[in-house]
Amino acid sequence: MSDQRPIAPPAGSPPAGGADGPARIAELRVAIDALDQRIIALLAERTRVVQELTAHKTDEATVRSPDRVRQVLDRVHDLAAQHGMPPEVAVGAYRTLIDELTRMQLDMLAERRDTAPRADER
Repeated sequence: MSDQRPIAPPAGSPPAGGADGPARIAELRVAIDALDQRIIALLAERTRVVQELTAHKTDEATVRSPDRVRQVLDRVHDLAAQHGMPPEVAVGAYRTLIDELTRMQLDMLAERRDTAPRADER
């Protein structure tokens, strides 16, 4: 008796008897739209956590935290590889996310400084 298992079709192939061509494209686009909704919800949650974190930061060096950025990008690289995603895609997306959230944090810090009472105004 052979211990061979059937070879699975390549990822993204339509299931046997399933939709093909334009119908399959439409199905996959619906799946992508649903995933995008979940991804945006998670990014919004991450942004809220970063906003709260920013309330505890007092200077630009703490906001930029290059060691923490490196740690996050290394972890993202490893997570992507574990999940079968090209790590460079995940790291690139996170680099952009971190850059934008860093800019947001710096703006928040500047706004807090601008609205804080000065020592000579007390």
